[in-house]
This record gives sequence, structure tokens and C-alpha cells, in this order.
Amino acid sequence: MRERMRDSNIDSYTTTFVIGTPIIGPGLVVVLRSDKEGIKPGDYMYGQTPWEAYTVQPYVEGRVAFNTKEWAPHTFDMDSLALQVVPNPNGLYPLSKYASLLGTPGLTGFVGFNGLVEAEQGDTIFISSGASGVGSMVVQLAKLSGLKVIASVGSEVKVKYVQSLGADVVFNYKEESYDSVLQQHGPIHVFWDNVGGEALDAALEALVPRSRAIICGTVSSDNVPPEKRYRLKNSHLIMKKRLDVRGFIVPEFIPQYFGKFMEQVPALMAQGKLRSEEYATDGIENAPQALIDMLVGGGNQVGKPIIIVAKE
Repeated sequence: MRERMRDSNIDSYTTTFVIGTPIIGPGLVVVLRSDKEGIKPGDYMYGQTPWEAYTVQPYVEGRVAFNTKEWAPHTFDMDSLALQVVPNPNGLYPLSKYASLLGTPGLTGFVGFNGLVEAEQGDTIFISSGASGVGSMVVQLAKLSGLKVIASVGSEVKVKYVQSLGADVVFNYKEESYDSVLQQHGPIHVFWDNVGGEALDAALEALVPRSRAIICGTVSSDNVPPEKRYRLKNSHLIMKKRLDVRGFIVPEFIPQYFGKFMEQVPALMAQGKLRSEEYATDGIENAPQALIDMLVGGGNQVGKPIIIVAKE
């Protein structure tokens, strides 16, 4: 959502929001009425939807008139991620899991880990922003795969949370430097980056030759003007160590991994091998402030921020 808030004249990997229309984002809805075959009242659906208490789908307000000739090459049309029917948990897990483990954060971690990490048992992975929705998923998948996990977070509360997920080394980057921790507990074979900036610079130093960095996010610079952003000092090591540095977005892996995701993740949740926390805000009227709080930093709040529009 953050990336869609940019000026539409700035090229990026996704379409933008339409000014003056409702915000569009991933959400879980329950069907009240349906004239479409295969969808019935009571079904749960997950996908892109306007921020509103009641919605008519497919939505019109807020939808980008997507024409590939008018956007940069390889721009992804976010409106194409339409609502899809998802299983009714019937009490096996809270509906809030569709905003974390079973939603976009969990899917991002799952497809990226399975499609790009290519680590062997005993390897060491460093995950920046390990307490985030994506980061916490990757922490758990890495431990299930037999990896040593180093994770950075932004508060002591989050240190304890990621430790509870099984990470081997967790540190508060505001109290300990990336360099010092990676020098002590590295080297590393994989870097999963949700942050960029200093974390990426330190990881390039700590990575062994012919290893890889997977770039999933750049939150350290998202709210920083271009002229004030951190400039890498260790980019020369990409060549000297022959490192693979790969950015990705979820849609490129959905055809290959979505079926496996829906098969494996609920089962691992039921076995207690995957878990998540959600930080809930009640009421759509409180959604704007919750979004602002998320964009400027999560503070000591642990879990994926979600908005509860209605309770059944």
C-alpha cells in the first residue's frame, strides 16, 4: 500500500492509488448477497477491496484504468488481485490469520523463501525486520528448514517475540549495530532484507562468496527523501564475492506456489509450527490513524496491524 501512494509519474513495480477515491488494500470479506455462480452468501473471500464497511464487487471506484502502454514495463496491476473464496476456518483459527499468516505477509514470506532462498540445512540466514508479518514468517520457515537464524528488530518487546518464534540470535538494531552482531554470529549464507540501508550494507560484508541477498522491502528509506537516503558503502562486494542480489514481488511466484501455500500453511498452523500475532484496531473510522501509525513506525506494538470493520 505504501508504494501505491506515490505520484503516478514515478515508475515502480505496481500501479498507484486513484486520488479522491477509497483506498484499496487486501482484506477479508464475508458475502451477504451474490448473483455470481460459485459464490454464495456466507462465503469468505480475500483479495483487494476498498476500505468501506459494505462493498459491491468487482469495485469500480478506486480501480486503475490499466493500460500497459501507459505504465513502465513490468508494472503490476494491483487491481488484478481480485477477491477469491477462501476456506471457512470453522473455529480452527481466527479470521485475523487471513491478514497475517494466510494473507499477503505470509504468502510473501512463503513464496520468496521457497522460490529464492535455496539454503541448505545448517546454513545461516539473516532476516532484517524479523518481527514484521513477512519477517516473522521467514524466521519460522527458516527454522523449520534447519537454518541458523539471525534477526534484527526495533524494540526489546520485539526481541522477545522473535526469540519466541525460535530465532537463534535476535538483536535490537537501535542498541547494537548490524556490523557488530554479524561479525560475532556470522558469516551468513542468505540475507532476507525487508529494510535496506545499513542492514543491507552490513549483510554484504557478512555474506560468504557465491551466496545471495533477497530484497523484499526497503522500509528504512520509504519515508526518506531521495537526497537523504543511506548510500551503500559495500556495493563493490557484490562483484568481488560474486553475490546474487534479487528483488521480487509476490505475483511472479503465485502460479507456482499458491497451491502449496494453501495446502501447507494451514496444516503447519494446526500443528503449532507456524504462528503469528495481530495488532487489531476496531472500527473503520480508526483505520486512517492506524495506517499512519504503521507508516511512521510500529513502535512496541507486536504483530501485523489489522482493522476489524465488523464482528460476526
